[in-house]
Amino acid sequence: MQADFDLVIIGGGCAGLSLGMYLAQLGHTAPQTLLLERRKYYENDRTWCFWGLDQALHTDLASNQWNQFKVQANEQSALIDCAFAPYQMIAAQNFYDHAQGKISKNSRLDLRMNAALLAEPQFIEGRWRIQTQFGEVSAKGVVDTRPLSMTQLKNTKLWQSFLGYELEIQEELFDPEVAVLMDFCEKNAEYIGFNYLLPFSKTRALIEFTVFAERPFYEDELLIELTKAVEKYIPHTDFKIHRTEFGLIPMGLESQVSAKHGAIDKGYVHVGLTAGSARSATGYAFQRIQRWVQECTEAIQANGLPIAPSFDPFLLSTMDSIFLNVLREHPEFGPELFMNLFSKVEPHRLIRFLSDQGHLTDYVAVISALPSTPFIKAIFK
Repeated sequence: MQADFDLVIIGGGCAGLSLGMYLAQLGHTAPQTLLLERRKYYENDRTWCFWGLDQALHTDLASNQWNQFKVQANEQSALIDCAFAPYQMIAAQNFYDHAQGKISKNSRLDLRMNAALLAEPQFIEGRWRIQTQFGEVSAKGVVDTRPLSMTQLKNTKLWQSFLGYELEIQEELFDPEVAVLMDFCEKNAEYIGFNYLLPFSKTRALIEFTVFAERPFYEDELLIELTKAVEKYIPHTDFKIHRTEFGLIPMGLESQVSAKHGAIDKGYVHVGLTAGSARSATGYAFQRIQRWVQECTEAIQANGLPIAPSFDPFLLSTMDSIFLNVLREHPEFGPELFMNLFSKVEPHRLIRFLSDQGHLTDYVAVISALPSTPFIKAIFK
């Protein structure tokens, strides 16, 4: 295997493969790039969702979309028409296959599977030296998508933890026209819990139970509530589980990650869910990653080095931070706050805001929909 590269991408997940796709489109001007993915093969292990606004990328890969979605808590329910920006879902396998196909067409990119690092990268004589099972490689630039350790993430404001089943039943019990974005459980002082349902047909759906809490919740803790969710939507019904989906997303990192490697050399950048790729207050990441990929590709073309994701605008990051502070201090307020947002803010405004495309008037509408007292207290904590 070639030993010297312009760029090494550590991790072939969403961020790594997305960058690889964009670089592959540069043809013969693409940097000589090595992608290292520790998995032996790709599986249909997750989904990515977003609203299909005009600026959304890769909407052609969406396997399902919904023109309406529902949010409900206790006796309240809000049905939102989002036909102007359908709620879309990309199945991981569709994305993995598409990305690998694009990357394989450019000989200047090399995707290696089952490629775990044998040691941490070392900066020696102006280049990064990386030990792999294929031998030592070096690169001028490195994009590291590996998640940070739990110790490094100890000051995260909240964690989003979720466990779900993609399942199939014989009876036609699901409404494939309406996604259930948030169906809140009984409020409590430990966490905000809600069910999430994406119906693919009348007989097949993804049902998840999600928690926002100060600490991560693991599969065994989430399983009881997921079982309740399944029973709620398909009571006393046999079902077949096609796959299981579990995830942990940090919400409100202490700061945009400035890891030790980046402090040594600006050509080493960290990206991914633990490095600011996910929106703090929502956990949505796919479109944010695509926007970073475009910026990073332009930077590589201009000066040969990758760049980290940019900081969120001050107003957006401040609003997200205050919102997370309120949820952390008073999780029992969660259902009411989210119901206020989805029932009181005009859908165009709210979806733009949730998709990082908000105008100033959208920010005002969001602020006006929320009760002032807990947020004023959160500002001064």
